[in-house]
Amino acid sequence: MMKKQTNSQCYYLGKAYPLYTKVDASAKKTTVEWDGEAFICILPKDDEKTDIAGAIKLFYKRASRKLIEERLRFYQPGFKVKYRSFAIEDSLVKWGSCNSKRNLTFHWRLMAYPMDVIDYVVVHELCHLVHMNHDRSFWRLVGKVYPGYKEAMEILGTVKTRDI
Repeated sequence: MMKKQTNSQCYYLGKAYPLYTKVDASAKKTTVEWDGEAFICILPKDDEKTDIAGAIKLFYKRASRKLIEERLRFYQPGFKVKYRSFAIEDSLVKWGSCNSKRNLTFHWRLMAYPMDVIDYVVVHELCHLVHMNHDRSFWRLVGKVYPGYKEAMEILGTVKTRDI
């Protein structure tokens, strides 16, 4: 089972890593593994139709669920209000959200960004448990818990908004 380097890279926690493919006839489905230096896509057969992108997305979803749960556990003690649940989703317009039932959602693509950006999104959504809008009080709380939020927003390409 020889690894073949593809022309693709995967971003993981803010860094680009090479993507290799490896055919393993005993594999039941296409999977992606992370070895700390590269992504390895294990294919059941050498086939042009293999859904490598789908396998990478599944890897990111699983990795983001684990990492975001860790980050929520880290930041949650600083808040008096607790979230009810969290989910990993595939939103077209949001990095995260918080609804009135205290359910949080996060986009799996956050795994491509540096840890400080992920932390900002986690803190942002936890702050919505206290302030369900983007007023001054909300942004003051975000800044208190995560002072580097403006730099993280810049990396994400988001802008600071405030309800009028």
